[in-house]
Amino acid sequence: MFHLELGKYRNIVLSIALFIFFDLAVLVLNFVISSQISNDALMINLAGRQRMLSQRITKTALQVEYRIRDGKPFGNELTEFKKASTVFDQTLTAFSQGGRTTSGTGDEVNLAAIEDPTAQGILREARDIWTPLITAAKSLTDNADIMQASQLARLMEAANLQLLKLMNDLTTRVEQIASDKATMLRTVQVTGITLATINFIIILFHFIGHLRRSDRELEHAHKETADILRTTQEGLFLLDPELKIGSQHSTALNSILGVATLAGADFIDILRARVDQKTLKTAREYLDLLLKHDVKEKLVTSVNPLNRVEMLLDQGPGKPETRFLQFAFNRVKEKGKITHLLVTVSDITRRVLLEQELKATEDRARGQLGMLMEIIQIDPFALHQFLRAAADGLQNINGLLRDQSEPVTGRSGLLRDQSEPVTGRSSLVNALFRQAHRIKGDAAALGMSSLADAFHQLEDLLSELREQPSLSGEDFLPVTVQVKGLFEQIETIENAVIRISQVRGVATVEAPRPQHDPNTAKLPFVQRWRDFANQIATRHGNTVEISYKGIDVATLPEGLSSAVNTIINQFIRNAIVHGIESSDARKALGKPEAGRLSIYISQNDDGSVELSFRDDGRGISVQRIRDTAIAKGRLTAEEATAWDNRRIVGLIFEPGISSHAAVDADAGRGAGLDAVAELVVRFGGNVRIGTTPNEYCHFRVHLAPRAIVEGPAAT
Repeated sequence: MFHLELGKYRNIVLSIALFIFFDLAVLVLNFVISSQISNDALMINLAGRQRMLSQRITKTALQVEYRIRDGKPFGNELTEFKKASTVFDQTLTAFSQGGRTTSGTGDEVNLAAIEDPTAQGILREARDIWTPLITAAKSLTDNADIMQASQLARLMEAANLQLLKLMNDLTTRVEQIASDKATMLRTVQVTGITLATINFIIILFHFIGHLRRSDRELEHAHKETADILRTTQEGLFLLDPELKIGSQHSTALNSILGVATLAGADFIDILRARVDQKTLKTAREYLDLLLKHDVKEKLVTSVNPLNRVEMLLDQGPGKPETRFLQFAFNRVKEKGKITHLLVTVSDITRRVLLEQELKATEDRARGQLGMLMEIIQIDPFALHQFLRAAADGLQNINGLLRDQSEPVTGRSGLLRDQSEPVTGRSSLVNALFRQAHRIKGDAAALGMSSLADAFHQLEDLLSELREQPSLSGEDFLPVTVQVKGLFEQIETIENAVIRISQVRGVATVEAPRPQHDPNTAKLPFVQRWRDFANQIATRHGNTVEISYKGIDVATLPEGLSSAVNTIINQFIRNAIVHGIESSDARKALGKPEAGRLSIYISQNDDGSVELSFRDDGRGISVQRIRDTAIAKGRLTAEEATAWDNRRIVGLIFEPGISSHAAVDADAGRGAGLDAVAELVVRFGGNVRIGTTPNEYCHFRVHLAPRAIVEGPAAT
């Protein structure tokens, strides 16, 4: 049976078996002879040591004699003499009869007796000389007298040269024996290699030629396939109906999929570790469709879920790599039946990244162009004032983040003094919220939508922190990164302003204060308020009109004018989002279709500022504020019932309190009036509120032209 299975390869198998036999024979002989040579090398070393020991024995015998004659202790010399004599005797016995002795490193070694007759003759002669010496040596004790020591020393001196010559002859003879064995080993190796070579030549000329001729076409086809699979830059492989990868695949496939061994691997298992569950499920269903004979291939090709798929590949410990791959599937049929799927995989990461980079570049270019257009349209003085205030606000945010361990100032409504500390990171979040929301409102009021969006993203991060039950320093890291980006964005805007100023022939960023215009309704800041109000009203589906009377805000000291502008921006946003009804609702109430916002600002002789803001909207709903405070856990139901309306209304200045149903760019975070309250506190002022349901809401603000000292009172 075995003979029939070998067929035409029988002679080759026999020749290979003969080749292996020669190799094994050579290896066995090599091992045996090498072991003998190793033993001979040890004997050569020990034979050489015998010469040294002979001299040491003679030397120590003389030292013992001299020290006894001089009346000195000779214990150390006697110990060395006996030790050397013992080793010499053991080694001589091991050479002659075999046995154990001590090596040069102090380890015990086992020697086989030297079988060479010549070497044995040398050993017998040495033994004859050594026997009386070792007998005399053993008789020498610590109580030996000068006569015993002198007699032993003379014996050693007389025998030393003879022993040296015999041990030298022994060393030479053992070296010769080892040399003969080395020659034998080389002969065995040459003979084995020669026989193996002859056998190989027989195989080469008598069999390989025949096999190559019979298999030429198969090898040629295989070579072409291998060349294709090796050189193609795409991944090529076959999937069987069980979705197992075939044994042949392109070399590039390993690096594309990040898998070392692919032959026989389960394709779904490979995908499972690299794509999300939804993609995996869709891919499995798609492959099942492709393997069904009654489903047209062109019909399912267009729904290939792996046409462009993001995969996470493992490139070693701690080195995941994201790639974008494209899989294409084609059916392989035999006699009309689907036997395999031919899969082509392309790494399109570079193309996708270039597309993403191009899109990002286009977005940046559009953003920078949009920002430039926004800057050009803003009044230079207002822009300069905003940039300075924004930079100061970011510095405040940065300071809060840098020193989280310090108490953060807080307020209960507007009743708490600024100097009263409120510890805890939740108070820190509220403080950050106030700064961010104020800058965001001012940016939006100036029409700097891109910067306002960036601060809105910062508010998103702070909102997530506000919702967490406990906070650690690491939780603020994303906020720190976002603040760094905002610093860079402000710096970019300042650089753009400098370049625009240079083009216009202005040498500094400092913009001149606008000249006072007696017609305050046409002042730039009033127009900015109107534009800001119209933007918010458009987003919320209503219309508003702003009327203004009062001083030119630009004539106020810069810090005070910036605070006034911020407060008005927050009031405008608050009125349109919370107060002004839709046009239809206003008509039903008998109100004008457009909501009316009335602003009045005056300055007292002491430099303080009076600010009045009134809207004709739905007013403040005390019940809605009460319900919101209960829902957010700020009040219990009992407290909400016990508090009077005035105290409930004061909650609108608390951080996180907002009656807006959803969070958007304009409201829902409870930060706008909180920021107003913080500014009022900073300028030592107060706020009074008047409201009637469905008629109006009126804020009266008093600001002092000095820094924070006292907290304002709410009315």
